[in-house]
Amino acid sequence: MKKHRVVLVVLFLLLYSFAFAETGKLQIHFMDVGQGDAALLVSPLGETVLFDNGIPGHCDLPISYLQQLGIATIDYHVASHYHDDHIGCTSKVLAAYPLNKAAYDRGGTNPSGVFEQYAAAVGSKRKEAVIGNKITLDAASANPVVVEFVASNGNGIPAKNENDLSLVSVIRFGKFDAVMGGDLSGYKTTSYEDIESSVASKVGQVEVYKVHHHCSNFSTNSTWLSTVNPKVGIISASGTMGRNHGHPTEECLERLHKAGVRTYWTETGGGATPDPKWDTIAGNIIVEAEPTAETFTVTYNSRTDSVPVWGAVGGLGLETSYAWSKKSSVYHYSNCKYVANISPSNLERSSQPPDGKRLHEECPIR
Repeated sequence: MKKHRVVLVVLFLLLYSFAFAETGKLQIHFMDVGQGDAALLVSPLGETVLFDNGIPGHCDLPISYLQQLGIATIDYHVASHYHDDHIGCTSKVLAAYPLNKAAYDRGGTNPSGVFEQYAAAVGSKRKEAVIGNKITLDAASANPVVVEFVASNGNGIPAKNENDLSLVSVIRFGKFDAVMGGDLSGYKTTSYEDIESSVASKVGQVEVYKVHHHCSNFSTNSTWLSTVNPKVGIISASGTMGRNHGHPTEECLERLHKAGVRTYWTETGGGATPDPKWDTIAGNIIVEAEPTAETFTVTYNSRTDSVPVWGAVGGLGLETSYAWSKKSSVYHYSNCKYVANISPSNLERSSQPPDGKRLHEECPIR
């Protein structure tokens, strides 16, 4: 099974090998590493940031993926938090691809062996991510890539759960924005706090959202979605590799679908069944963006979807111009805030206005 996966990775990356520094595009590679997270950002000029790095026992997956890209080192590493499905491959990945500049994390410690291995692997290059500080890639170019640390350690809310302490990073590149927030929680329970609601305004509107906590029932609340307003959600999950927590959940997916978010999953996962109208099982996922382009792309399984950035004119790719409830007599512009109130079972979209319905003239644009 592992050999088969490695062959698929090699075939998938043939078009990308040794080419990322020549495209003039920002790339974010969301790697299929099982029930865990690992994503590589590559700037147009070839600088790299690795966000998390995979799960113990399956470190061949991120290592083989990085190998096919032809990189020699990792410039920066960003650890969202200290659970082993996020930093479990630190020592092996950095042994293969040495850390060039710095490793950023939330600071502090964690009483686990995987944290001790992480801290030993990054060594003296470990730095606490100070909120408001930024990593600037391609600094001398006309279009630098900025990674800003906007929240960590509960964002001022007393929290003990490691997920709630996740470091939140926002990637900004011209018209394109993405957010990486680890396993942040959005609901107060006996185990979790609602951190998402207080962080959302610090993030602002983005195109791509790496879905918190693998789309668990306790992530991705309505305040977060209405504020961050992503076009695309990336869900890292697996029902066969790593601990099966039943992710993604139906509740989380329903909130994403209601908000009009198209999702791409690295694997089917051990939870809800994907809805083909909204959800794509994609394997390794590559997001590419240019600083002034009206669209960004999502590439998976030898297919590429084009998605408009926020503020783009017209309906292209996955975006549509109009949306409505099949049970209502009115229709809306697709970026109207009222679209989020339409039940997914009633929601319809098109690049053309529907017959027999009237435009909601007071429809506010987001």
